[in-house]
Amino acid sequence: MAITISDIEFHRDEHQRVVAAIQRLERRGDGQGWINFTPCLTEEEHSRVPKRSALGDFFAGRGPAVAMATWTPVAQGAKPRPAQIGVEHGTGPKALDRLAEVGVELPKGWVKRQDHAKYGIVAELPDGENPSVVVTWLIVASTLLRTVVEPGEDWIALVHEPDA
Repeated sequence: MAITISDIEFHRDEHQRVVAAIQRLERRGDGQGWINFTPCLTEEEHSRVPKRSALGDFFAGRGPAVAMATWTPVAQGAKPRPAQIGVEHGTGPKALDRLAEVGVELPKGWVKRQDHAKYGIVAELPDGENPSVVVTWLIVASTLLRTVVEPGEDWIALVHEPDA
């Protein structure tokens, strides 16, 4: 199956086009596709992000210095699966506890599936969750779970959409 990747640059507070992409993937109902969220970094900010080799990544006990968030749609049919979010970060274990300490808890109805130092946070979303709530939470969590570069106002969503 071929996948088309499109990018949506957006301001953290104006994510209507990202919400539309989420709704489009949800309407498919097949659980295919996903969206990755990363901050737009300047060249100077990129230069401050530590480089890691493939071997270093393999043995590292933490995720990336710049957090990356992911959303996947619900899958219906023979193998149903709820929509999920993930945040890969480099801040170490118990990230959800640290987020809660500053008032950023998983929204009501979200179910924690993982909170791992290297592999990040994974949560399942309730049916019909508001996509705007999802995008806002992912951006806030990713901003707080950074280690080197503080994300600014501009973000990019990479939409991975299977061809029809």
